[in-house]
Amino acid sequence: MRSSRGLLADQRASCHQPRIQVLSDLHLEVGQQYLSFDFPVSAPWLVLAGDIGRLVDYEAYLHFLNRQTERYDRVFLVLGNHEFYGLDHQAGIEKARELVLESRLGGKVVLLHRHQWDDPEPNSSLTILGCTLWSHISPHAREIVRHKVKDFSNIEEWSLDRHIEQHETDLGWLHERLQELAITAPERHVLVVTHHAPAMKGTSAPRNEDNPWSSAYATDLLRGEEAGQLWRQVKVWVFGHTHYCTDFVVSGVRLLANQRGYVLLGSSAHEREMAGDRKIGMHEFDPAFCIDV
Repeated sequence: MRSSRGLLADQRASCHQPRIQVLSDLHLEVGQQYLSFDFPVSAPWLVLAGDIGRLVDYEAYLHFLNRQTERYDRVFLVLGNHEFYGLDHQAGIEKARELVLESRLGGKVVLLHRHQWDDPEPNSSLTILGCTLWSHISPHAREIVRHKVKDFSNIEEWSLDRHIEQHETDLGWLHERLQELAITAPERHVLVVTHHAPAMKGTSAPRNEDNPWSSAYATDLLRGEEAGQLWRQVKVWVFGHTHYCTDFVVSGVRLLANQRGYVLLGSSAHEREMAGDRKIGMHEFDPAFCIDV
């Protein structure tokens, strides 16, 4: 897989197959922007790496996805923490499964909830693995994370123990899938899509990296010789959650994020967005950003 924000000036204008457009953290629940938010199509496939909105806003969320299935050949959806707001975790998963089965979506939306998708094209070696990848909360950070992170008040019956339990389940699933691929299909090139980040350094804005609650956003998974062996088939890892756009390499794995973040209706950021006036740079959200596969 190849892509570079340094090459975007040449690539943005004409993204051709096989390419995947990457977006996350649209936060359409803010001001109910599900119907109004728009962005250009720059690839045949779209990855939505979580925090697109809330599943409790079911009809509006469905409308947004329906719009995308009219424009893209395939849409890959990972659930972020905000997808569960107003619901309990299991109810959120059930809502998401119901959502992607809606007939109007035409079977084009792939829910990446601990799910492996293998490109059926005969000449393709692409496998996509996706899950939320809830983070590992450091023991010394439990109280400040509970205090600072709104998940514990906005997701019903959610707790630190549940968060860590789901992290272990997500990570165990990823390990299992990659170990199986290494044995049965070592030629596959893997794209991993998660909401939470797989590295502590470089995945958040520098001012936030050393926050005592940063373990709520990321887990260090990619460093060390043993880690390099485990993730050796992973070529690209897309993540969200940190509201920081970036593109860099750790242990041979390209980590990238293209995150919109909170954009309030009527704000100067929203006015610039509506006017198509956006900043250009590695750490700026680019609604047309795509990667070659």
